[in-house]
Formats: sequence, structure tokens, C-alpha cells
Amino acid sequence: MASLERRVPAAGAAIVAFLGVLPLMPESSQWILLVVIPASLMWFVRTTINHARSFEDVLRRIEWIERRANQLAGEDLLGFQSNHPSRGRAVGGRTGLETVGAVLLASALVLVTCLVLTTNMTNDGIVMGLVYYGYIVAIGTYLIACVHGWRRYQSKENPSGFGGIS
Repeated sequence: MASLERRVPAAGAAIVAFLGVLPLMPESSQWILLVVIPASLMWFVRTTINHARSFEDVLRRIEWIERRANQLAGEDLLGFQSNHPSRGRAVGGRTGLETVGAVLLASALVLVTCLVLTTNMTNDGIVMGLVYYGYIVAIGTYLIACVHGWRRYQSKENPSGFGGIS
């Protein structure tokens, strides 16, 4: 969970730092960053989603252990995760939901910032602007598709795969 919560400020700060340096660079270098930064958002969102899915697997494992312990005891001894009010509402629980949402929002803001920065770079003409606009739309669409796929993720319960406990 800690890795999921730490990634937003760390990776976000690095991406924003590159955007802050952009106006100080020569135009050819600016274009390189304006291509690389949006592409890096795909990594940022995908790895965040992967951590949220892994966290979902941990939550489901805890739930399985609670149910199994209660079954063996013949009474309800444990129930934090198996009876949690937000159980099943979001992949990775509230932490996963908030982190993926924050990363998607930050990514959208970075994409918009990249578009705004290109409006000041008129030397390359309208065709380059349209190509770049298409590039940004494609990356934004891909990020939304990744989040949509994440929302449908379901942990595979396989007790034999959990340390041999069954």
C-alpha cells in the first residue's frame, strides 16, 4: 500500500519538473520533451494500475484468510476485510481508487499543459500542431481505456497458490 501511495507525488513531481524546464530549452529539445512526457504518462498510469491490482489481490487474500479462520473456528473471529463497508466497490479498495484517480487527473493536466505549451511554438505550423493534438488525444484515450480495464479487474482466488494454505 505504501508503494501505491508514494508513487503519485514522486513520479508526478518528476514529470512536472520536466514541464517547468521546458520553456528554458531550445525549441528542438522542447519538442523532444513534448513527445516523451506524454508517452511517460502511459508508464505512470499503467504501473499505478498494476500496483492497485496487486493491492486488490492482497485484500482478497486477507478476506480469504478471515473466512477460512472463521470456518475453522466455527464462529466469526475475524471480519475486518471480509465485512469492510467499501469491499468490492473499487479495485484496490479506497486507496487504489484514490491513487488511480489522482494519477489519471494529474496525467490529464499534464496532457493539457503540453497542448498549451505547443500553442506558443508556432514555428512548426498548423500541421505539426494537428499531428501533436492527435498524439495527445491518442494517449489520453489510451489512458482512459487502461483505467476502464482496471475497473473490471477481479482477483483470482486460488487458495493453493497462497503459501500452501487451504
